[in-house]
Amino acid sequence: DMAQGFRRMMQYKKINKNLVGFMRATEVTVNNIDNSYNQHMHVLLAVEPTYFKNTENYVNQKQWIQFWRKAMKLDYDPSVKVSIVRPKNKDTEAMQSAINETAKYPVKDTDFKTDDEQKNLKRLSDLEEGLYRKRLISYGGLLKEIHKKLNLDDVEDGDLIHADDEQEKADEDGYSIIAMWNWE
Repeated sequence: DMAQGFRRMMQYKKINKNLVGFMRATEVTVNNIDNSYNQHMHVLLAVEPTYFKNTENYVNQKQWIQFWRKAMKLDYDPSVKVSIVRPKNKDTEAMQSAINETAKYPVKDTDFKTDDEQKNLKRLSDLEEGLYRKRLISYGGLLKEIHKKLNLDDVEDGDLIHADDEQEKADEDGYSIIAMWNWE
């Protein structure tokens, strides 16, 4: 439902006319008090330079909340946090941090692992069932094109055997994406 809602929201005129590309990652966390699950998205949006120039293009925090509410067909105001990532003086550290935050693991074992083996097995079973055939990371627009041009492994079906061997290449690819986006 969230992926469909996200797709709907990206088609809204005010968003679509300013959107250059995106990277969307779905993360699932576990509430250790009531054992409930929290599915949420981390999204990195690349927007037109004119996005920040006037209110006709700019989407403020309240508007993001209303767009997400409408896209998800909710009867309440959802939690939406939006922040600008803009490297200063060609320093790519802030951009790299945003990419890392967006692309982090959809489910971390430390988020659901306890000392209780039965609870761990139940949570693992729940996650396996709930995430079955779900695309947890996706790209759109320019970021999808860059992902293809860099010939990166598919995030869902890629090579996990050599993941550690390619950390250095992944870092380089991340910087390549930043360099291509901030080419001026």
